[in-house]
Amino acid sequence: MFLKCWGFCHSKHTSSCQYTTIIEELCHRFSLTDIRKSTNNFDHKRLIDRGGFDIKYKGCFQHDGSDYTVTIKRFNGDGPQIWNMFTNEIELLCQLRHPNCVSLIGFCNHKKEKIVVYEYMSNGSLHRHLQRGELSWKKRLEICIGAARGLHYLHAGAKRTIIHCDFSAKSILLNDDMEPKLADFSFCRQGAPSLSKPKPIKVDCIWGKFLYFELSAMIFVS
Repeated sequence: MFLKCWGFCHSKHTSSCQYTTIIEELCHRFSLTDIRKSTNNFDHKRLIDRGGFDIKYKGCFQHDGSDYTVTIKRFNGDGPQIWNMFTNEIELLCQLRHPNCVSLIGFCNHKKEKIVVYEYMSNGSLHRHLQRGELSWKKRLEICIGAARGLHYLHAGAKRTIIHCDFSAKSILLNDDMEPKLADFSFCRQGAPSLSKPKPIKVDCIWGKFLYFELSAMIFVS
């Protein structure tokens, strides 16, 4: 697992520590100063969305003289649960390569600040567009097909079977061309390698939206 190579350690009594690792070779580690500058010190005008465990901001970095817009996902608080969500999302995003999954850019781990940086999706979430009634039925179907391709990749195309566990219209983001990409991987669970014999994936509890759950998935809860 990536996290074993990462070199982070974390507990209630010790701060996290970090060493040169595989993860840092795959994505960039931002300083908190960089993150604050990119969001104008977490200006509320840069706010994209507010969830139960995180707040998302629109950030802007400069690279080779050009502005590069990103999404800054800032986790709320500290502690074992937040730490697990933070590391889980980074570990998974480092492994995923699919046009219907958001791309990881980097992260920030500074004392109590746990932040994930990924590509910016200019048209926001599918949920927002559905609330406004802006989408034609044809476009809705195209988005559903794209999201389904992303889910199929997680279930059968990645090295290990991945169950999203928080799939909803809010976790489907739309880019400039209104093409969907899956996001919010904090609650994902990994199973056996994709080519091996399927096995139940045991989880401590179920997260996400009840109405989006396949009822047969309930049998995997331990």
